Amino acid sequence: MKTKKVLALLMVACMTFGLAACGSSSASDDTSIEGTTEEESVEEAESEEASDTEVVSADNDYEFIFVSPLVGLEYWNTCAEGIAAADEDFGTTTQVVGGTDSSTMLADYLSYFEAAISSQPDAIFTYCGVESAYELIEEASEAGIPVLAVDSDAPDTSRIAYVGTDPYNAGYMTGEAMIEYTGGSAKVVVLTSSLTAEKEQEEIEAFIDAVADYDIEIIATEETNADLSTGVTKMEALVNTYPEMTAVLCTSAYDVQAAAQVKVEQGLDDLVLIGYDDQEETLEYIREGVIDAIVVQDPYTMGYMAVELLTEYLNTGSLESESYDTGTILVTNNNVDSYK
Repeated sequence: MKTKKVLALLMVACMTFGLAACGSSSASDDTSIEGTTEEESVEEAESEEASDTEVVSADNDYEFIFVSPLVGLEYWNTCAEGIAAADEDFGTTTQVVGGTDSSTMLADYLSYFEAAISSQPDAIFTYCGVESAYELIEEASEAGIPVLAVDSDAPDTSRIAYVGTDPYNAGYMTGEAMIEYTGGSAKVVVLTSSLTAEKEQEEIEAFIDAVADYDIEIIATEETNADLSTGVTKMEALVNTYPEMTAVLCTSAYDVQAAAQVKVEQGLDDLVLIGYDDQEETLEYIREGVIDAIVVQDPYTMGYMAVELLTEYLNTGSLESESYDTGTILVTNNNVDSYK
């Protein structure tokens, strides 16, 4: 919408000042401009803008920005696929932005979020798993830009709604899986991408609730920044420091792959691994019996529903709910090739 208005205003400027080179006009374009009065030019531009507005209303020609925490990660690529499909269905345009280096993920994320606000799109949707994003959510809201939380919520902010996995349900499911694969007795270490991400901490708390009546104890927790090499290093150190460890809970895709890599390299055949997200490398580890179970989220549906909900919000001014659960499924060796 904003793009078309800007173009219309540029057209008026070009016509008013007789800039034949504006927009790389051809000779025939120059003749048309010279034969039109300034008043007629303005009227034509206003007429075109009004016509464009009518088309926009019919086609939901909204411009969105999705601020991804890590572009290139398979999980977020799948989310982007859902976004693209929704754009096609709803006539919207969404720009996906974000950093590609996990070591600078937080700084890049905040920088892209700030830039998204400055560009004044019709709406922004983004992962909200870090508290430092909360101030930017409020900044966007004050600028009249609605923000939708995706994958990780920020309930105490001005975000209009959340779409994604219910973190408590997902975390509880990992606890139930840990009980099943350890027989209810285990010394567990946790690999998590962030010690401050609200979603991951809620998942861990739900895990603790699920295993409360069993002889399952968390003996250590390490942060990996969702980086595979960091995860491997941290996992190797945990193996050396805690020889009594019998299981690992991993809260992100690269965490469980890091644990699996170390398990294979060090021949830790009895080590139970429970994690999240169905990257192909993870699924192959499940087929090989290295990873016992993962809780699979649905990033495709998250992306699709985000665009759908923002379109509904802009068209109607409200949404029916503040939270939309996209569901989870437990993937094991029994259903790894059929769960989809």
